[in-house]
Amino acid sequence: MTATTSLSPEAAELAARHRLGELEGTFAPKRLGKLIFALYIFTLVNLLVAFVIPALVFFWWLRRTPNFSRKQAAKRLYLFENGMIVHPQFGDGMIAVRWDSIRIYQEITQVIINDVPSPVKYAYSVVAPGVTGTTITEFYDRPETWGPWMQEAIVRAQCPAVLGSILEGQTTNFGGFSVSRTGMATTGKSQLPWPDVQEIHVKAGRVYVMKTGESSPWFSAPVSDIANYYVFLAIATNLCRQ
Repeated sequence: MTATTSLSPEAAELAARHRLGELEGTFAPKRLGKLIFALYIFTLVNLLVAFVIPALVFFWWLRRTPNFSRKQAAKRLYLFENGMIVHPQFGDGMIAVRWDSIRIYQEITQVIINDVPSPVKYAYSVVAPGVTGTTITEFYDRPETWGPWMQEAIVRAQCPAVLGSILEGQTTNFGGFSVSRTGMATTGKSQLPWPDVQEIHVKAGRVYVMKTGESSPWFSAPVSDIANYYVFLAIATNLCRQ
């Protein structure tokens, strides 16, 4: 991550109000490469010559990138010890959330056409007290770094308390699954006791729960449907072993 000690007054006030602790990393919007930038300029110029309205629409779309908008280029994703502050890709303002109160849904996809892979798409949908409809994407540079960093920070902040409440008899819902001290449950199926869970594994963006003695999954769900996916895996794996 890129270390920085510089925060705008608004970001500093938000960090103090939410008790986010020390700033540990900053990510800026990902800028277009020189070749792509030149291609977009060439396309825009040619559209202006022949088709004014499509050119204006194309320019409006380009204004969503940091190369063509100072406002977009100035946005940041700040990661703190106890939470984060992010400028949404679209719109104004900043959002601050703490790791101990966030629910995050992760979706990482890549389309392959004729054996040619497209760029990987990253989307982390954030739900927290007072926060809905916020998604952090590859608009910010190095999502392969900040994505796992956020998930691991959530594990550190939430796992001990969530596991403790489960061991005390409470049930925690993770979206696709609910977890209790005695087993796992999901809509339309009776509870699967922990001694009957053979394996929990992830493949091609889906979580599979295998029941002992059966070759087909007891249940599966897209990773994107599971809130705090890393927390779910850590707790379910721990309870399976016990």
